[in-house]
Amino acid sequence: TGRNGVYVAIVEFDAPGRWGIVAEILGADGNVRRAQSSVFQVNAATSSPAIGQPAPASVTKTSADVAGLAEITTSQEPDPDLYRITVAQAIASGIPTVVTFATPAFCQRATCGPQVEVVSAMKERFGPRANFIHVEVYENPNEIEGDLSKLRLAPAMTEWGLLTEPFTFVIDGQGLVAAKFEGFVTEGELEGALAATLGGP
Repeated sequence: TGRNGVYVAIVEFDAPGRWGIVAEILGADGNVRRAQSSVFQVNAATSSPAIGQPAPASVTKTSADVAGLAEITTSQEPDPDLYRITVAQAIASGIPTVVTFATPAFCQRATCGPQVEVVSAMKERFGPRANFIHVEVYENPNEIEGDLSKLRLAPAMTEWGLLTEPFTFVIDGQGLVAAKFEGFVTEGELEGALAATLGGP
């Protein structure tokens, strides 16, 4: 029926190498439709922090470091609470943290804006039980003026070994990576990961 959205499937690959995915979808009319991904590389090890490993204590920019939020985010309507503390401060706080690395204005997958909105919505529900942070992928979003060649990657992207965006992590109260999601993560998935870290709903 032409519904758009994000659909989730948990897939395990039993060996590194070049893989592809074929999806067969049964439509309401009884017809099966087939979709095939392009070939992608599955590596033996991740470049980003592994689950169970310490999260990098990055000293990210906050609202206290800048004259306006446009210097640290490309969100059209930024939530100031997502830029209140650094990742390092969040990790040291002793409570879980949700941090998303995303660039709403320059996102290659057009999902960064919605991803930041998901994190903001979760902040409203979980309140002071966890920290919620958005890290802009680029260091200088307010300097671009239409010239994308001026973009400079934020240091935290390198510190975390991130090669794509958006990328979202749940960090437990001990500063260890409890869950991570490459690409868009739905509110339900992220809420489940955070609730598990908190020990309940």
